[in-house]
Amino acid sequence: MSARRGREVEEQLGWLPVPRPPIRFRARLAAAGRALADYVLDGDESARRRLSDTLDRIIADRCFATAPRGFRVSLMTRSGIAHNWRGVAEYDHGEILRARDLLTAGLRLSSPDGPDRAWLEYALANTLGNLREPGREAASAAEALGYARRSVAHAAGAGDPRLVAQCRSGLALLLGRLFRAEGGLPVLNEAIGHAEWAVAAAGQGLLGPRFRYALADLLSARYDARGGLKDLDRAIELLRTDQGARLHIMAPQGKALQGTLGALLRRRYLRTRDPADLDEAVRLLKETVEEAPQPDPVGLTNLGNALLTRYEVHREPDDLLGAFEAQLRSLAARGADDRRTAPAHNNIGNALASAWRTSGDRRFGEAAVGHYRTALGLTGENAPERASREYNLASILRALGEPGEAVAAYRDAVRHGLDTSPEWALAAARQWGGWAADRHHWQEAADAYTNALEAAGRLFRIQLLREEKETWLAESQGLPAEAAHALFRAGRWKEAVVALEAGLGLLLSEALEAERIDLGRLSGTDHSDLAGRYRAAVSELEETMRRGAGPDTLRRRREAVDETAGRIRSTSGYEHFLGRPDFAAVHRSVPPGAVVVYLAAASPSGVALAVGEGGDVSAVELPSVTAAAVRRRIGTLLGARRGAPGAWRGALDAVTRWAWDAIVSPVLSIAGDRDEIVFVLSGSLVMLPLHAAWRPVREAPGSRRHLLDEHTVRYVPNARSLAVTREIAARVPADRAAVVADPEPTSWKPVGYARAETAWVRHWFPACDVLRGGEARHAAVLEALPRARVHHFVCHGLARTDSPLRSALILADDAELTLREIMELRLTRSGAGARLAVLSACDTAVPGALLPDEVVSLPSGLIQAGVAGVVASQWAVRGEAASLLTARFYQLWRAEGLSPPAALCAAQRWLRDTTNREKANDLAPVAALAPGDDDLAVLVRALRLRDPEARPYLHPADWAALGYHGS
Repeated sequence: MSARRGREVEEQLGWLPVPRPPIRFRARLAAAGRALADYVLDGDESARRRLSDTLDRIIADRCFATAPRGFRVSLMTRSGIAHNWRGVAEYDHGEILRARDLLTAGLRLSSPDGPDRAWLEYALANTLGNLREPGREAASAAEALGYARRSVAHAAGAGDPRLVAQCRSGLALLLGRLFRAEGGLPVLNEAIGHAEWAVAAAGQGLLGPRFRYALADLLSARYDARGGLKDLDRAIELLRTDQGARLHIMAPQGKALQGTLGALLRRRYLRTRDPADLDEAVRLLKETVEEAPQPDPVGLTNLGNALLTRYEVHREPDDLLGAFEAQLRSLAARGADDRRTAPAHNNIGNALASAWRTSGDRRFGEAAVGHYRTALGLTGENAPERASREYNLASILRALGEPGEAVAAYRDAVRHGLDTSPEWALAAARQWGGWAADRHHWQEAADAYTNALEAAGRLFRIQLLREEKETWLAESQGLPAEAAHALFRAGRWKEAVVALEAGLGLLLSEALEAERIDLGRLSGTDHSDLAGRYRAAVSELEETMRRGAGPDTLRRRREAVDETAGRIRSTSGYEHFLGRPDFAAVHRSVPPGAVVVYLAAASPSGVALAVGEGGDVSAVELPSVTAAAVRRRIGTLLGARRGAPGAWRGALDAVTRWAWDAIVSPVLSIAGDRDEIVFVLSGSLVMLPLHAAWRPVREAPGSRRHLLDEHTVRYVPNARSLAVTREIAARVPADRAAVVADPEPTSWKPVGYARAETAWVRHWFPACDVLRGGEARHAAVLEALPRARVHHFVCHGLARTDSPLRSALILADDAELTLREIMELRLTRSGAGARLAVLSACDTAVPGALLPDEVVSLPSGLIQAGVAGVVASQWAVRGEAASLLTARFYQLWRAEGLSPPAALCAAQRWLRDTTNREKANDLAPVAALAPGDDDLAVLVRALRLRDPEARPYLHPADWAALGYHGS
């Protein structure tokens, strides 16, 4: 039975059978088989030594030299593998050298081609990869890689899929080590390709968990380099498949799969902040370390990291002590010449730094500096983890009061990170910028934040999926405001404008640019080849990004795209094709008679930057408009909405009064005499109804003056969207409407005055599709929208601030027309686009809370879909007030020729200021034009039944909910 067990293990490992074993050696071979089974299947540590000793006795036998060549090659291969296992498990350099010598001798005896040679090359490559000889690391790595590549070629020639899988997995691991030492994503992506092949070929056999472990490790490395959360998620799922498996040949110290799973769960926690991931990570890693028969440096390192992370969350002293102890034990378990001590030194530095922050004992901080410097001395110049270690060093030097060295370390972290690890470049630049701002070193802060924006942009551009882009955008929220404030204080006002323009609404801008690209018109001109060259350059860049590339390769690909795009921009009609935001582009977007005002609320202070038609920039600091102050006001508004009507009105009064003094009054000092103000708001500022900001009128006690009394006000996510919506507005006639009115059946309450509001829209647009009640079903609405140039919704809205792509307009049968679906309409692909969308529904202008700089909302979604202008509401209003407002809006736009933004502001003033008699008199002429239309006359009749001198809508709660977005 034991002999059969040994043969079964050899079969599962893919080992080639021993050819023609001489009778003299059969007993010892059987003993070796038993030792192999005991070690591989049971984890018997003594069996590993028995295996190598038994094989050594066979090779040392005086008759071994005269045995058949194939037998000798097979035994030397097995013995080399066994000694390699011992060297790795016992940290015995001599054992690995013994393995190298055996395998090299076996290779000299093997046939030029065939499976035996592939196995020897595979085993020798693995052994050389484990060899740590001072001064020869690079040479050993290159030699190992050469053997690994030849092993794959020879295995393929032998036609054995399992052997090919083994060799390709071995090559993948060596390529992964090369990537970690030198960087270069093409190397890593090649490794992942080999590992994927091995996993698919191995299936559920004995080697399946080993190959899946290798693939998970490589995917986690790519996650570090590119930040794609899907890579990390897949790595975790691969390890979950086999977390109970015990791979003694791969991890003699314990449960490698379980330990690595714990490490990856901790890393995912750092990204998603899901506490379940962190708790599971600590549990798994503790089990891994406790079950190891001797100290496992990798497991101890991972446990120390997880405990330190948990300490930073909960501040339990036991976690800090446990983290420090684990890292010291990890370092002690490494050999003195082991370059893998670099992460151990870095992690001890982290624990010491945390101890210093907790205790204030400077000795801990100084010891941390020493360990960080040692770690950096052992880290390659282009290694992906170098930026993170420089960041750690910079942070502790800063805390210890060493500004010169800290700044230098931050600069190094940013420089290395921009090429190899943008995530760490972003973290370093942001921390550096905040620190410089605290010291009022504004030029330094401006430089740091500019680098942070560049890192954030790179992270954004290299992600292929919206979900992955959003995870990195979450890391950079508020950054444009901090950068703009620092640049403003440094006197670099135009750069501050560009920082906000480049950092706000990235998802929207990307989508708008994609929609605007029309290279077809180049065909048939002298520049027809440019379209093909540009598409080829983009394809090469995308393919390079998918494969991964080193800094130089990526830089060349990006430069090729930029160079071709620049040639296209030199062609008439394409002057602004795909240009990165610059001040000239912002200047071009300023509408006639208007000023574009960028508002940013940073940590130290706010800033307003006004760009006029002539390209002049005026700026003013807003001392009271800190990020914290804005958040408090928004919290006040949101909290009051859930209370009694009186509380809501009081809160709205208080916040809009504050907004006048803190924001509007300073803005008016730099806006000049322009009739119109176009606001570009960063962060939580998008939740403030600035058009309703007010001041008391001294000459008329009890009276107020609101911003929209003095200027037409509208909002845009950024100047790029303003330019796009202006183009659409100029070419799209408002000649056909689609109205979605009071859908039913629905669990929501009926919408008041929906029939009257519909009649007023229909009056101004004879070509009008009306979907009322049961006709307002999801499919019918989606079919009607592309045909119409004006979209008007009289229904309920639903804002999901924690998941804004699921914010929706409620249709019949409670179906939801979600923001995601609206964004996918692509009205400019099927036609010219749409001129206007009016969302007469509550909460339709409320943006997502997680990415405020992105303004992910129904208005921005409609702009992305190809709508030039959007009227939307920030809160619920009474049905009659909404219907009166929209009726007057259409009258002023369609009959009196005001622009849509001006018509909305004028309609809001009208709703607020006029008496019931004046309202009825203003609307009556339109109702008289269609004497048989009872729905059109409803509003006029209702007004005439009330106190003719009353002004029932004086409060902003009734008239200020709607805002204009776009052009």
